[in-house]
Amino acid sequence: MTDNLRIWRKVEKTNPAHTKKVNQRGGFTSICANYQILAATEQFGPIGIGWGYTTGHPIICDTLVMVPVTLWHGSRDNTFGPMIGCDEWKSDKGRIDSDAPKKAVTDALTKLLSQLGFNADVFLGRFDDSKYVEAVTREFAEAERAANAPPPDAKINDKTRDWITDKLTERQLSAIDLCGFLGVTSLKDLTYGNIDAVKEWLANPQQKAA
Repeated sequence: MTDNLRIWRKVEKTNPAHTKKVNQRGGFTSICANYQILAATEQFGPIGIGWGYTTGHPIICDTLVMVPVTLWHGSRDNTFGPMIGCDEWKSDKGRIDSDAPKKAVTDALTKLLSQLGFNADVFLGRFDDSKYVEAVTREFAEAERAANAPPPDAKINDKTRDWITDKLTERQLSAIDLCGFLGVTSLKDLTYGNIDAVKEWLANPQQKAA
């Protein structure tokens, strides 16, 4: 059976670090456009290869510029749209915004990606719930820490070794006893995979190696 939500479920959550509150039109949450492009690239591949978009001729109506945008992914034949992006190119005071066409394209692209499920939690209003935002913030922070964590077999760095030495000194414990428990010759032989065992031994230094 085809999973119609296979893309949606992968891309629906938004990292709050890439959003900001906008106090216009009643207030809403704005998403960084480059963050969306990054998410689409992670899902489909490099832009122009795994996904992309085409634009039509800009349409000027009074003080507005509108740009039709059509998105494709997987194959250039797999398209949907166009979606009309819109922005003001001239203010009430006659000031010209030279970036208006680009903003109109971004507006359309954001809406097109949202229809695939990208940042759906924002568009479904879940960012109005502070508890949800706190939870998703923790989730992304934990994922980032895990992604940046050194491999278990990598030797610990000087900062981590100093932390262990400080804990041993603070509790008047022996580095030799700790190394014996872990089965290593010296603290320089410790790896990040040993850290949990180090913490366990510091909590109960009377235990013996298995």
